[in-house]
Amino acid sequence: MRKIADIRTFEDRALLRWISRASALAFGIGVLATAGLAAVLRIFMPSALDPALAGLLGVRAFSSAFMLGWLIALAAASMVALLAHELVHALFFKLFAPSGARVTFGANWGAGMLFACAEGIVYARRRYLAIVIAPTVVVTVLVPIIGAAFGTPVLGCAVAAIHLCGCAGDWYYVRTICRNPAIAYCEDTTWGVRLSGEGGEARA
Repeated sequence: MRKIADIRTFEDRALLRWISRASALAFGIGVLATAGLAAVLRIFMPSALDPALAGLLGVRAFSSAFMLGWLIALAAASMVALLAHELVHALFFKLFAPSGARVTFGANWGAGMLFACAEGIVYARRRYLAIVIAPTVVVTVLVPIIGAAFGTPVLGCAVAAIHLCGCAGDWYYVRTICRNPAIAYCEDTTWGVRLSGEGGEARA
């Protein structure tokens, strides 16, 4: 393989600024989507509103205990969604790796990021793109479905919005890889990803 570039996720300040801006944009869109869903349900299907928000929006008697429970559920479910994000990465890392490959988990508290890592495994371009984008699709689709199933559709939408804020680093990887067709292989590391082109054979 011919090395093309390294993405050093936790050291590249320009990258971190891009992630911050993308996260802020995702959060803004998510807030609008959540508020829009609450407004639509309030007008057309008030019985489908989350119980706590039904009180807040005047559909039923307001309960501060319900509202507090909703906020606690939002915080807890958002943390679970972020953990699920890394588990989805790990599942796809294992799916496309050789038998016996080891996936580890870690955190960079300075950058405020959790990560799953398949150190030393080289993935073909398309497989790595699938690994990187999988949580954005899987978790973001499942969370609102679970929220609706529990009678809290607005909560599900809010958790999905918060989860998307944590996907920006993945989007940067996808953006970088898709912009350069010469990138054929990606090696995941604890500090980011090593990008390579043709000139040898990948190990996975």
